[in-house]
Amino acid sequence: MSGYVEDKSKNEILEALTSTALPGSSVHEQQKMGIIVRSAEDLEEALKNLEKSMNRNAESSSQLATKVFWLNVVLVAATATAAAFTGYDLFLRSAGQ
Repeated sequence: MSGYVEDKSKNEILEALTSTALPGSSVHEQQKMGIIVRSAEDLEEALKNLEKSMNRNAESSSQLATKVFWLNVVLVAATATAAAFTGYDLFLRSAGQ
């Protein structure tokens, strides 16, 4: 952007807009459009950051789901093994009586 908004932040443009430009003048309109464009750029950047964050979160969630799945497999195997040994022990005790 050139002219009255070049290399200025939104706050600097707003200050100039309220203090120097006459409503309806080309300077005033340029400053208003400068604020709108800067705000749109900020929103675009925020959306890009949000998308990156959501992608990282989804990847992390997928990794956690895989780990929980394998933990459940191990726990099922351990439970089945413990139940088999308990059943075998009860069988031996009942056969010995």
